[in-house]
Amino acid sequence: MRLEPATFYVYEKVDEDVLGNPIYEDVPVEGYKAKVSQWTSEEIALLDRTVTQSQRKLLTNAPRSVLKNARKVFVDGDTYTITELKSDFIRWRMLHVKEFKQ
Repeated sequence: MRLEPATFYVYEKVDEDVLGNPIYEDVPVEGYKAKVSQWTSEEIALLDRTVTQSQRKLLTNAPRSVLKNARKVFVDGDTYTITELKSDFIRWRMLHVKEFKQ
């Protein structure tokens, strides 16, 4: 399996306004790799739910500390919204993602 470079977007406080309220933005975190894959018909049958064309699985080497605050990921020319951190293997993490529409 060939992994592609991935950029995760972490929602962080970047500044404060004149009243002292925090200003948050999506900050890019680079240096990790990921691979997006389709659902198989067996997985859909096991999960017993409707999986749309925009939903995918993503395998990445990014650590849990990055993923717990990440909201989006850009990989292979597409942006995906992270819906769930599903599995945590020793070297890899599996996420459920949905294609991001602007």
